[in-house]
Amino acid sequence: MEDDDEEEERRERIAEYKKQRADAEAAAALLEAPDDCKACKKPLLDSYLWERFNYPVCDACRDDKGAHKLIARTEAKEKYMLKDCDLDLRKPVLRYISKKNPHNPRYGEMKLYLKAQLEERCLELYESWENFEAVKKSKAAQKEELAEKRFEKKIKVMRAQVRGTMGQKAERSKLHVHKFGDESYDKKRDEYKKTCKDCGYEMFYEKM
Repeated sequence: MEDDDEEEERRERIAEYKKQRADAEAAAALLEAPDDCKACKKPLLDSYLWERFNYPVCDACRDDKGAHKLIARTEAKEKYMLKDCDLDLRKPVLRYISKKNPHNPRYGEMKLYLKAQLEERCLELYESWENFEAVKKSKAAQKEELAEKRFEKKIKVMRAQVRGTMGQKAERSKLHVHKFGDESYDKKRDEYKKTCKDCGYEMFYEKM
């Protein structure tokens, strides 16, 4: 029952998240375009970037290889240290275009974001590029330290396993040599015997 409740709660959270995203996208689509281009300050007439991303730059100023380059969602999150909520819920919600994955059509469609908007969102969160780089270096150092600890732990486990295996082999390779004490005569069996001082093994024998 607890598993069913947790699954239901998870589905509700996902549904609420999708609804918030859809509402934000609908609101963004209704925004009115500003009068002027952000780059050249001329009247914003034809603008692909505004139609697709709500980014007020005219087609004449559009730079597909620079500021207006498209970046896949996974790369954007890693490069600018953004979370899903930073892209989907933080206002203004960043719009994207979907394209088929060129590497494998079986994969889901790629969500492509505008580089300029990603950089603006990054600065909103980290306030400056200097602070962003400092946080990025700190996280990279923490990640490297964690990786080293995991590696060291793995090495310790491997060494322990090797020592255990070698110890078992050494124990098996050791042949026990009996150290018998003085000879005694067993009247009931009419035999002589010697007893190992280490393991207690008794060896019976007859004398001619």
